[in-house]
Amino acid sequence: MNTDHLRLFVVAAETLNISEAGRQLGLSPAVAGAHLAKLERELDADLLHRSTRKVTISLEGTEFLPYEREILAQVNTAL
Repeated sequence: MNTDHLRLFVVAAETLNISEAGRQLGLSPAVAGAHLAKLERELDADLLHRSTRKVTISLEGTEFLPYEREILAQVNTAL
């Protein structure tokens, strides 16, 4: 599991905007969307609900978000 993809999900969940999350992390909107889709496939869960107008966090995303934050905190501590 790629920690950059985890970080992207956390930022997307906080901003509710995949394009903005990508920009904050130096990614194009298309690349950000592809990375999130890959993370969702790896986890076999829809973390975000996307429509043409808005992004919302799914139930699975809401449940997984605290674990992702903890993983990232541990990675940052290790570095």
